[in-house]
Amino acid sequence: MKRYSPAAAQQALLQILDEVNHQQETIVVTPTDGNDANSAIIVAKYEWEALKAALEAAQQPTRKALEMDLNKIEWG
Repeated sequence: MKRYSPAAAQQALLQILDEVNHQQETIVVTPTDGNDANSAIIVAKYEWEALKAALEAAQQPTRKALEMDLNKIEWG
């Protein structure tokens, strides 16, 4: 992971886009106060979409969990 200050990231935006999209680099933009909790991450769009899909899939109930819930229902 490469790190940039906000000012450096602004000046190097085209280079950062190249690094992210063609070199699969992850970029961290850290505020000048060094507070890492307020940092931002720049990743390629395809990586973001893959991460988002993985998170959404992880939040979906599994078939087994759904079957267990159906077994708890008292039928007629």
